[in-house]
Amino acid sequence: MFQQVLILGAGPAGISTAVEAIKKGFSTDEILILEKFDEVAYMISSKYPDEKAVVANYKNKFADRISGLRISDMSKQEFMAFMKGIVSEYQLNIKYHQTVERISKLKNGQLSVQTSNDVYLTNSLFIAIGTMSAPRTLSVSIPSTVSEKIFYDIQRIDNKIEKILVVGGGDSAAEYAKILIDRGHRVSLSYRGKAFDRMLSTNNEATLELIKEKKLTFFSGTNIEKIEDHEGKPFVTFKELPQGEEFDGIVTALGNERPANYLSSIGIEMGHEGDDIYSASSLEGVFFVGDIASVKGGGTINIAFNSGVKAMVEACTSYLDCHFESEKK
Repeated sequence: MFQQVLILGAGPAGISTAVEAIKKGFSTDEILILEKFDEVAYMISSKYPDEKAVVANYKNKFADRISGLRISDMSKQEFMAFMKGIVSEYQLNIKYHQTVERISKLKNGQLSVQTSNDVYLTNSLFIAIGTMSAPRTLSVSIPSTVSEKIFYDIQRIDNKIEKILVVGGGDSAAEYAKILIDRGHRVSLSYRGKAFDRMLSTNNEATLELIKEKKLTFFSGTNIEKIEDHEGKPFVTFKELPQGEEFDGIVTALGNERPANYLSSIGIEMGHEGDDIYSASSLEGVFFVGDIASVKGGGTINIAFNSGVKAMVEACTSYLDCHFESEKK
């Protein structure tokens, strides 16, 4: 099955790439988005706390408007409605439940993309799978009997998990701690540093205030040495403290990494990491767009939108027979 434009991932960067392909003259039948899960922007839908806003310029990373797609600060619910509206407006062709198992270059120069269901051929492949699927993990072994008590986001945490340890010192850690406290949980925060120098000033001030008010217990300058199973609950020993403590659950807020292991397993190696908003793969005709291609520290939704535009321009220069932009806005 041949597609002129093949995109992996139906998040902001993938959607933007498809819209830009339409503006370059391709029909919706010539463009296909493969999505592993069952809805557009799945990672934001499933991983973002419902209380957390989707902001236009996260960590003050402003983006020039080079894409027709752009958001202002909005709620998670508004953002999901916006994304679904774009899919409907442009009649984007998305196949869900598609897990890519292998990508290879054929002798005729085409790219072969094998999923669990089909094999697709294309001249240009855009990988927009994001980084939220590859959170950094704790650097200690975790007993299998308490592995379900370790969380990488807070969406699945219910009221039965009363006492929670959040690990990390960045903005996600601060936001998770505050939301969990507001939900009525007893929350502690472990951070290897003694000052929150990685947070935005608003999160820093809010976290310090929670500590001052004794709503948040702060384990300052601590590193987890060991996690054990105490009657089905994780018991944490810190290197710097004389005794450990039992929790109902542990939330890791240590940031995300590029899913290098997964990419390598399917035959893709990152070409380079630079200051650009897209990156070419070492395999000709393959582009990374969105968070996976952004500078260290992650990107923003608007940067992801721009990333799809810039990658499509490069693909039109080297691999695709693009046309004048259509009149569709």
